[in-house]
Amino acid sequence: MIRQVSMKHRSVWVVLVGCLLFAGPARAGSDDQSVETAILAEAKSAAMFAETRNKQAVLSLYTADYSGIQDGETETRETIERWLSDYEAELNNGSTLRFLGAVSNLKIQTAGSTAWATYDYVFQAMRKNELEGQDTGKCTSLLRKESSAWLIFHEHCSKIRPPQ
Repeated sequence: MIRQVSMKHRSVWVVLVGCLLFAGPARAGSDDQSVETAILAEAKSAAMFAETRNKQAVLSLYTADYSGIQDGETETRETIERWLSDYEAELNNGSTLRFLGAVSNLKIQTAGSTAWATYDYVFQAMRKNELEGQDTGKCTSLLRKESSAWLIFHEHCSKIRPPQ
């Protein structure tokens, strides 16, 4: 009888430990995928905005207290909203200006409800399907999980400058 209880207890213990071991990495992988999805959505947000003109879809990628640095300039959620309004006005006046963004070398780390991602970016300005300008650089984004969404609360991006 004692041996049966002991074996049953050990079996339950093995199952519980197994669940914990496999649940942790699965959750982390899921979080990594969600963070990647958020970063890629941000990279595509300007291109999508030209089609949808939906400011909220872009702003929903950022926390209410977002602060960032874009090539030495400070940025807030309000700064992004102002840029979107200016861009929308240009589009409404018939501008053919479009933006494309791409991310590469994405590396993600998560720790609880915080994550950080480093990556290279290419941001292109196109007009009438011709390249008007291009920036390449590096970014570090800090994200916070709010409810079930990963949102960017800080970002630091800098253009790569050619050697002088």
